[in-house]
Amino acid sequence: MKFVKRSLIVVLSVIFIQSNLIAQKSITYDDVRLKELKRAYENRDERVMPHIKALIDSSEKFSDSKIFNIVDGKKKIAPSKDPRDYISLSRYWWPNPDTKDGLPYVRHDGKSNPELEEYDHRKITHLENAVTTLGILYYLTSEERYARRTSEILREMFLDPVTGMNPNMTYSQYVPGMTYMRGTGILDSRILVNALNSAKLIEESRYWSIGDKKAMHEWAKTFLYWIENSSQGQMEFKASNNHGLWYDVIRMGLSYFIDDYTHVKWIVENSVYKRLEIQQAKNGSFPEELARTLGLSYTTFALEAFYEAAEIASKTGIDIWTYTSPDGRSISKGVEFAYPYYMEPQKWPYEQISPFEKDRGSMALYIAGLKLNNKEYINAARKIGYTPESKIKYLLYFDIIKN
Repeated sequence: MKFVKRSLIVVLSVIFIQSNLIAQKSITYDDVRLKELKRAYENRDERVMPHIKALIDSSEKFSDSKIFNIVDGKKKIAPSKDPRDYISLSRYWWPNPDTKDGLPYVRHDGKSNPELEEYDHRKITHLENAVTTLGILYYLTSEERYARRTSEILREMFLDPVTGMNPNMTYSQYVPGMTYMRGTGILDSRILVNALNSAKLIEESRYWSIGDKKAMHEWAKTFLYWIENSSQGQMEFKASNNHGLWYDVIRMGLSYFIDDYTHVKWIVENSVYKRLEIQQAKNGSFPEELARTLGLSYTTFALEAFYEAAEIASKTGIDIWTYTSPDGRSISKGVEFAYPYYMEPQKWPYEQISPFEKDRGSMALYIAGLKLNNKEYINAARKIGYTPESKIKYLLYFDIIKN
């Protein structure tokens, strides 16, 4: 009898977990907040309607005539000579003033090279903006025209045999004149994971078939294999700063997208927790980020990686927010360290060569306040305020929008 009861409990637990997973609508979004946004739209909540109308208006620029792939109009070709291979320029590298040909490029931390626009990073950023906007609009309005265009863009960018991107980032964050490969470019992949949210958002549409879903899963599965087994992937796995954190988030996102929830949990338990223990100082800071010329921005970037990891993990039943290492390191400790500087960025005691984006601090505090049930953080975020124009994802937290 006891065996039967235990078996029944196990079965019911599995059913609960599976039903919870099925209910999820995205990879990296808070699905509860997503539902609240949809409810606000249906109720014509004045806090969100002007911003959703702006999204609808902006969606017109993603019309059928626009190109969304990395092949057409390509200005820079990867050393492989394959136009389907993604290539981007490492952001902080500039022509060498001490050589006639400017090679090899040299690093100026915190100063973005405008040559970035000549590479594929601009194209995948445009892709993310397009499918995120259209995918969210389909979810909110149920209008099939948004799902139709989302599906067309996803096929063109990933699945088309002529224009579809190869599932690797071998030449991502390329440095002209450098003779060895680097792993840092995998960071660009977080943009693609965000774009894949849209594939989940349109799953119920007639314009996203079972065949489309299967093909997209195969692309993501192949990409994940490259990330985890390539030489660049192994380099990034060993990164001891935010790159290592985002490497795990990217792996988690791709694993979740292809329904490999077991691998998501494995990454959390065997890598994410360890990175927290290694990268965070006892006072909650991230020393490698403090050493950057944009110390507060990169501290926030590290926290954002943990936030995203926590969001993906929560969909598989793991609560990273409540995790504390044996010696007291945790996400909440990181927020505690950054909190006073989000309120008064001018008092940041480390280097910050460009103004800190207050919206990011507000959002970091608001999400932490919700997850940790910390009213002080929530009130502080509302005091700072934010506008949703910077990121569509921020619209999910419309409670503190500055109208």
